[in-house]
Amino acid sequence: MSLPEMVAKQLPGNDASLFMIHNLTIRFMFSAVLVASLPWHHSVVAQTNRNIDDRILDNIFRIPNTVTLSEKQRAELAKLREKHGPELAKELRKLMAEISTVYTDEQRRMRTRVTQEIRKLRLSPDQSKTRINEALGLTKEQQSRLAQLKKKQRTITEPVRRQIQTVVATAQSKEKPPKYAVPPTHSDQKYGPHARHVYDVWLAESSKPAPILLSIHGGGFRSGNRGVNAKILKECLDNGISVVALTYRLSTDAIMPSSFDDVARAVQTIRYQSKAWNLDPERIASSGNSAGAGLSLWLAFHDDLAKPDSKDPVARESTRLTCAFVYEGQGSYDPRVIRGMFPGTDVWKHRAFSLMFGVDLEQLDSLPAEKYRLMELVSPIHHLTSDDPPVVLTYRRPFDVPITNQSIGIHHPDFGVMLKKQMDRLKIECHVYADGVSLDREPVMSEIEFLKQQFKMD
Repeated sequence: MSLPEMVAKQLPGNDASLFMIHNLTIRFMFSAVLVASLPWHHSVVAQTNRNIDDRILDNIFRIPNTVTLSEKQRAELAKLREKHGPELAKELRKLMAEISTVYTDEQRRMRTRVTQEIRKLRLSPDQSKTRINEALGLTKEQQSRLAQLKKKQRTITEPVRRQIQTVVATAQSKEKPPKYAVPPTHSDQKYGPHARHVYDVWLAESSKPAPILLSIHGGGFRSGNRGVNAKILKECLDNGISVVALTYRLSTDAIMPSSFDDVARAVQTIRYQSKAWNLDPERIASSGNSAGAGLSLWLAFHDDLAKPDSKDPVARESTRLTCAFVYEGQGSYDPRVIRGMFPGTDVWKHRAFSLMFGVDLEQLDSLPAEKYRLMELVSPIHHLTSDDPPVVLTYRRPFDVPITNQSIGIHHPDFGVMLKKQMDRLKIECHVYADGVSLDREPVMSEIEFLKQQFKMD
């Protein structure tokens, strides 16, 4: 598990943590009833509470083995636990007791059985939550009460959660080196000071400067490593197109717009290197999946970030693209926009957003003004103007796919439809494909066909 996944899944304030508390609730209530009937129950109760407290705090302060902490960071986490642990555990134990009162006796027994089944199936926290809720048949009143308790949990844990994030923010995740079908011409090239400011490059054989495809990885801005699809890589190299795959800072390294600033700097660095590597700085395209798609679209639409008067020669280079071909992309990262797109769903509450912007999404309508400006700043559609380049957006699921979970919602073709409507008004070329079907019922282009067309290679 990577550092971003640790922050998303192990720290409190999310479904996985609440699911843990629900499971501990059952054990807590059973233990309390058992020991109350024993003559030495006071000492047993005290020990039981200490055991429960330890498990609660272990979950909150757990750091995966894939994350390397310095001795200083470990000491800081130990101090945090010592300082806040007793009161935090006490409050969460009270919360567990409140959660227990929401369920009937039959629902508690059913939950125990379903939880045992889930362990065998090794489902994700989201899948586990859905399976349990379906089995229990919770009433609207129960669901409302549990939502209130979840909000209460966030209130209790959020201050410590933020402090933990601050301590681990600079920790390095032990990422495995990317595996490629074809070794890069140049590996581990640096474009900035951070450990994730790295890219690999494959140089196509060409007698004249070759166009470039930039491959940006996805992962919800919380995880992921540089890479490129083997088929696309081969097609590009066979057709005289060089390829670059890069990494960028994650939302646990720094809140936005860090990732967006990084990919812009990467484009400038590649342009600066273009003469030495026989690359054409006038023909650069970008591609990526999910978060990588959003970063690609942002680069395509954002005004040029070049600083012609800078003393830094890299900063003087352009950040503009020739085109973008993206997968499962989002035109906006503004939770307010997404809430309006998918009413009646919780897509806008996707945990990636809380990490991206450093906010509590339950307070979406009362955030500081600078947070709303940040949401607009990193949303590609917010930068769309008539001089922007052509794009293609592709989605795995059909246009009318129902939203049954957040993953479907955040990768819904409606993001492409929304973007195309705006691009059509501005008379910019935009193609949207879903489940192999074009929104305009036109022939579907492959990525290499689109790139060759935009690079004017035919």
